[in-house]
Amino acid sequence: MARSLRQRWFEGFIQVAVSRPWYVLLVAALLTLGGMALASRLEFRGSFVELLPQGAREVQDLTRVSQKAGGDGYLVILARGDAPERLKAYAGELKARLEALPEIRYVEHSYDVEFFRQHGLLLLPAEKLAELRKDLTARVRYERQQANPFYIDLGATPPPPSFEEISRKHSPEVSMREYLSNADGTEVYLMLKPMGTAGDLDFARRFVDLAMGTGRELAKERYPAVTLEATGNFQNRIEEDAVMRGDLSRAGTLSALIAVGLILLATRRVAALAVVGVPVIVGLVVTFGVAQVTIGHLNVVTGFLVAILIGLGIEYGVHLCMRYWEERRTQSSRDALATAVQGTFSGALTSALTNAAAFFVLLLAQFHAFNQFGFLAGLGVLLAVVAAYAMGPSLLAIAERLRPFRRDDAPVADATATPAPAAPEREWRRWPTSVIAAIALSVVGFAAYSAVIAPELGFETDMRKLKGDSPASRLDDHVTEQLGQPLNPAIFLVDDLTQAARVEAVIAEVKARNGADSVFLRTTSLNDLVPGDLERREKEIAGIRDLFKGLPESAHADPRLQEFEQMVAAKPYGLDALPVEVRRRFEATDGHGTFLLLFPSVSNYDTDDLKRWATQIDQVVEGATAKGIEMSVLDSNRIAARIFALVRADGPLILWSAAVVVFLVILVSLRSLKRTLLVTGPLFLGMTCLAGGMHLFGIQLNFINAVVLPNLLAIAVDNSIHLYHRYEEEGPGSLGKVVRHTGLAAVVATLSNAAGYGALLIANHQGLRSIGQIALLGVVCTFLGTTVFFPALLALLERWKERRGPVGRDGTVVRSLELGVTGENAGSSGDRKSA
Repeated sequence: MARSLRQRWFEGFIQVAVSRPWYVLLVAALLTLGGMALASRLEFRGSFVELLPQGAREVQDLTRVSQKAGGDGYLVILARGDAPERLKAYAGELKARLEALPEIRYVEHSYDVEFFRQHGLLLLPAEKLAELRKDLTARVRYERQQANPFYIDLGATPPPPSFEEISRKHSPEVSMREYLSNADGTEVYLMLKPMGTAGDLDFARRFVDLAMGTGRELAKERYPAVTLEATGNFQNRIEEDAVMRGDLSRAGTLSALIAVGLILLATRRVAALAVVGVPVIVGLVVTFGVAQVTIGHLNVVTGFLVAILIGLGIEYGVHLCMRYWEERRTQSSRDALATAVQGTFSGALTSALTNAAAFFVLLLAQFHAFNQFGFLAGLGVLLAVVAAYAMGPSLLAIAERLRPFRRDDAPVADATATPAPAAPEREWRRWPTSVIAAIALSVVGFAAYSAVIAPELGFETDMRKLKGDSPASRLDDHVTEQLGQPLNPAIFLVDDLTQAARVEAVIAEVKARNGADSVFLRTTSLNDLVPGDLERREKEIAGIRDLFKGLPESAHADPRLQEFEQMVAAKPYGLDALPVEVRRRFEATDGHGTFLLLFPSVSNYDTDDLKRWATQIDQVVEGATAKGIEMSVLDSNRIAARIFALVRADGPLILWSAAVVVFLVILVSLRSLKRTLLVTGPLFLGMTCLAGGMHLFGIQLNFINAVVLPNLLAIAVDNSIHLYHRYEEEGPGSLGKVVRHTGLAAVVATLSNAAGYGALLIANHQGLRSIGQIALLGVVCTFLGTTVFFPALLALLERWKERRGPVGRDGTVVRSLELGVTGENAGSSGDRKSA
């Protein structure tokens, strides 16, 4: 009864597709228009922050501190091309103009370094003041002895350090220069603190355009030789976003063009473009319409789904239309359509469910971006197969009406007459068993090699290799080298200076605990700029002041001594006396809270260093929490390290889960463990070959391309499924025909998948390019397993069966390869030749 109901439903569907195809397309058009209306509002966000959920501690900290700090990071403007003094004058005028703009909180360019020189002794720790006093005592004693006419220097003891040497030894370290410039003054830098975040790309673009426009306008008016360049967090984000948008757009276009070429080459029919392409477009549009409703944006991981879904989606239409035109040679259009749909739908459905299941496994990942990718990719695959079989038959019927493949056979006038026999099926040359065995063993041998070298494969740790090169990144490195410190330190938000001092103590403990493995360079806070422990300091300074009173008059001519006397005369000061350009860097915009800056001693690009950096910052946070201090941390490097940790933790789980899910879906579909092993074995063999290919071509996994691995399992199994279903349908002895027709369609589908990923090879963004590299290599390796090794295995098994006994004929049951092929199928294929 159920079979009869399914049969009636199927016949009704074919009838509607053939008789009312425009109605079907009208419904699809309405769905597409709705999807387009939603997808048009979908935005792309290239920031790594978007890869973590909004509820993540790192993201919450970044948001909170950004609001307090008035933005995350700086825009750095470099001016060059004029004399050093004119460049300084230009920078001073530009600073005044920029700070008048509402989008800019402040501009750093010059500092009152003289203020800190004059108050240098007040900033030295009491222990260092005691050492200074000791050295000065020795020097003052020496000066008195030299001024005494009765003193005879016998040269028994060396003279103590001069005032200049003492000054160099004990001068307090000032972390700022008078001007932000290179050593010879031929470049000056302005660091602009905005009132928004780099994650808000609309603000970032408007802010950068406004700042650079203001700078160029001033240069045009008064300093025509000055040229400007920009770097920093904001410019880097804008350039990276532009590169990725351009890469994704070009990759999608190239993928579509390659797919069009493959379809035309394989079918040699323009109608195939509509049959295959229109359902893919509908599926894509609806998928991204759903993405707008459920997620609202795309990120660096989900952004390349267009190219991927194009490659995956055309596979279903390719198998359908190629089977239709194969059957159309001997059947009427309606019968050919029915045979094509019946013959390919089971394989397509199994393939789509397997693909979707492998993608949905990513929902188990901790990494937020993998969740989104898995959901959208799985949904896209299901919509692609639904669109292909909902619209494909109607599109084929319309194509038949517009340009018939051939006229349907007219009714035979004489009922007793028999129609002309169909053209005989081509006999395929039987390959020698030794050749087939050699092919199979070659694939197995390469898989064995891959298994041996797999442990040697590494994980890419250099972030620069993933982000790629850009003018802003190169300039960022240059400015960092000139200034001698990173432009974006980690920022700790605490309530007051007392808490800041306690956190600095925790940082010192963590630094000492990690020893040579520490990645902390130094800290800076208002505590370092305002004198504390004044009682001990004043005692030492008073002693130094008394030393200078007894010096001979001739010693006071030493300029270094004069500097010491000025420093001794300096009075203690508070926060209000600090230069404003220094103080505002540490103050929250709302007046509540203060910032502590922590500078790293390692690269910001190596993920091993980032892991240590994030781990030690977590130790600081734990230590501060233990002391009752609740603080927030703004640091993009910490977020990057969190992403890497999640990807490494998710990778093995997701890959093995995908493999299990693919196996189970096929097992449910085939309802036989032996047949499931037969279909999936070549798939896993091909996946094993991927390790060898990566080793040979020097390709490494990274946090961006790792998402491709479970996808490769799903893509590759499609070929095995379609080959198996066709072989089961045709029966023993049909392998030549199966490879000729379904194998060709599998090759076209594989090439389309390769085109979807391979289009990313033209990307300028190294992370996106790495997706194309590993995916293209994976498609080739899995193709070896599913479309080279699998047919060879079937041929060898079939010949082994032949040696065990004759193949049954005339309706007897044939048990070929344990595939469950019935005698009816066997009888229909009894005259076929084996491959």
